[in-house]
Amino acid sequence: MFHAKSLGKLAAPLSSRAYASVASAPVVSTANGIKVAAVSGAPDSPLASVSLVINAGSRHETGEFAGAAHYLKAFGFRNTQTRTSFRTIREAELNGATLTAEATRENITYTVQCFKEAVPYFVEVLGDIAAATKFTEHEFKEVARLVAFESLSARSDANARVLDGVHQAAFRGGLGNSLYALESSPVSSGDAVRRYAEAALAPGRLAVVATGVDAQELASLVSSSRLASLTSSASPLSTSAASFAGGVQQIYESASPISHYALAFASEPASAKPLAALLGAQSRVKWSAGVAPLAKLAATEGFGVSPFSFSYSDAGLVGVVVSAPRSQIKSAVEKVAGSIQRDVASAGAEAVQRAAAAARVDMAEELATQQGQIRALASVALGQKAGVTLESIDEAATKLSNDASKVFKSKPVAVSIGLSQDTPYVDTLGF
Repeated sequence: MFHAKSLGKLAAPLSSRAYASVASAPVVSTANGIKVAAVSGAPDSPLASVSLVINAGSRHETGEFAGAAHYLKAFGFRNTQTRTSFRTIREAELNGATLTAEATRENITYTVQCFKEAVPYFVEVLGDIAAATKFTEHEFKEVARLVAFESLSARSDANARVLDGVHQAAFRGGLGNSLYALESSPVSSGDAVRRYAEAALAPGRLAVVATGVDAQELASLVSSSRLASLTSSASPLSTSAASFAGGVQQIYESASPISHYALAFASEPASAKPLAALLGAQSRVKWSAGVAPLAKLAATEGFGVSPFSFSYSDAGLVGVVVSAPRSQIKSAVEKVAGSIQRDVASAGAEAVQRAAAAARVDMAEELATQQGQIRALASVALGQKAGVTLESIDEAATKLSNDASKVFKSKPVAVSIGLSQDTPYVDTLGF
C-alpha cells in the first residue's frame, strides 16, 4: 500500500522528466510576415498534417459581421479561382487525405492530414483558400444551410448552450460573441463573407503550421504559394482586450425535465486547466467516485457536475456545470457552491498535488495528438502561448493553492437553462 511519503518520492522524478514540447518549435516568418511553425514528428511515420490558421475567430466580429467567422469556416475548401471544390475533394480522396475546418473564438483553422509527399500540393490548396476563394452566391446558399444546421445542433445541446452563455455573460462582446451564426446574423451573402475574409487575411494574422514536416521546408513551400501574394488589409480587423464583466444569464427552457446551471470564474489563462482539475468534479478512476469532495458530493446526491476550462491569449475561464432534475437543481447548485468555497478554495497539499498531476497528464495527452499539436503550434506561432505547454502547467501548479483561494472566492458568472423559479440567484450562493 502506498503512503504519502511513497507518493512524494514517486512524484519527484515525474516532475524532472524532459518532455518534447511543441512550444520549443522554431517560428519562421515569410517575407510578407506569415508565421510558419512545424514539428518533424516521428521520422519513421509517413503521415503529416498542414494547417492554415487565421486569427479571425468570433471574438473579432463586429455587429456588421456577427456570425461571419462561422460562415468563413464553412467556406473552406470551396471553389477558388484555380480549383473547383469537386477537384479539391477528388484529389484529396485520391491521396487519402482528410480535410477539416474548425472555428474557435480566436482562430479559424483549415487542416489537411495526408502523407508527407503530398504536403507541397496541399500547401498550394491552402494558399488558394486564403488568396483565391470565390465566395459565390450559389455556394453561399449551400454554406448557409450548413451553418444553420450547425447552429441548430448547438442550440439543441444543453452543454453547448450553457457554455456559450457563460462567455456572453462573462465577456459581453469580444470573447462573448457566439461561436455560431444566429438567425439574426446580418451576414446574408457571399460578398459579406468575402469582406470579412479580406479584413482578416492579413499576413500578421496568418500562420501555417505542420506536423511531420521540417519548418524551413514548410516556409519555402509557403513562400512559393499564393500565400506569398497576401498583403495587409486596407480595413483590418481590430480586437479589444478581453475584460471579465461578470453577470447572469437565464435561458428559459420548459420542455426538458433536466435543468443546468453553470458557475464560471475568471482566471489567468495558464492556470485555468489546473484549477479545473482542482475542482475534481469527475473521478478519473472507473467504478469509483474518487476522493475529491465535488465528485463524492455528485455521486452521493445523484446529480451531475462537469468541470470546464478555457484558455485564451488574454483571459481564462474555469468552472462547473451542474445538471439535475428541476426539483433538485436549486439544492444541487447550493451544495456545489458551498463545496467550492469550503473544500476547493482552501484545498490541502494532497488535493493540489492530485490536481497538478491530472492537469499535466491531460496536457501531455493533448500534445500527443495531431490536433493538439496543431492547436499548440498555432498558439505559439501567433503569440497565443497561454496554457499550451507542460512547462506552463508546472509553473501554474506552483501557485495553484494561492490561485484557488483567489479565484474560487471571487464572484462567479452564473448561467442557467430551465425555469427561473427553480434556480438560485448567484448573489445568494455566498460568493
